[in-house]
Amino acid sequence: MRKIISCLLCAVAVALLVAPPARAEESAADIARRSRERGALNLLGLRAELKLTSVTKDGRRKEQVLTSTAKRVEGRLCSLARFSQPAGVAGVAVLSIEGAKGEPSDISLYLPKLKRVRKVAKGQRGQSFMDTDFNYADLGGSGGERDESLRLAGEAKVLDRPAHVLRGQAGPDSPYGEVTLYVDKETDVPLKAEYSDREGKPFKVYRAVQLKKFKDRVVASQSVMENLQTGSSTTLEVLKLEEVQLGDEAFTERALERG
Repeated sequence: MRKIISCLLCAVAVALLVAPPARAEESAADIARRSRERGALNLLGLRAELKLTSVTKDGRRKEQVLTSTAKRVEGRLCSLARFSQPAGVAGVAVLSIEGAKGEPSDISLYLPKLKRVRKVAKGQRGQSFMDTDFNYADLGGSGGERDESLRLAGEAKVLDRPAHVLRGQAGPDSPYGEVTLYVDKETDVPLKAEYSDREGKPFKVYRAVQLKKFKDRVVASQSVMENLQTGSSTTLEVLKLEEVQLGDEAFTERALERG
């Protein structure tokens, strides 16, 4: 009997030695960083044709079509969007470059009618992006929340998928107060976000409506941003996806002017 117990103890010891170590507990900041890098569309190395459909509380409807792509340049995530329809916004382009740690993104807007590029100031981040329910703080898949302020607040199911729930305060340059993020456990795609305003009142809700697999990644092929205070909403729909390899020069203000 003593010999059997000794053998069992040896077997357990060997199993502990060869077993892989348990996965370290992830922090909310790690999950948020990955989710921000991937974004709802995960457009690194891809170009998407998108349609924005905005509907006001009284039913007035407006559609805009644009292309968007993203690339990491010198370690910073850069995204570029260029509008093609309707004629009144054709040629308008927006370049967003991820800021240094703790800093907001640098956003440049090209206006073809004026033939000039202007910076979107920090104090303008709460303004509507192209008359939609998204604002400049939402560009890049972030509402301006600070990673260090986020904490894990449990788990939930969104689109019948397990999701991390993260909660924290937006930064001083964001139009939002508290932000609650729902991040898909499997893909890191942001599935839902709830925003309060600076006074703590419910403000907006972002929801991924449909997910789509494109080669080795999953994207939100349809999503909606709803403004709870105005009753308006904007739907973002992916019309087409394709792989693209653009040089770093494409993500500069000079390139914005060239079209």
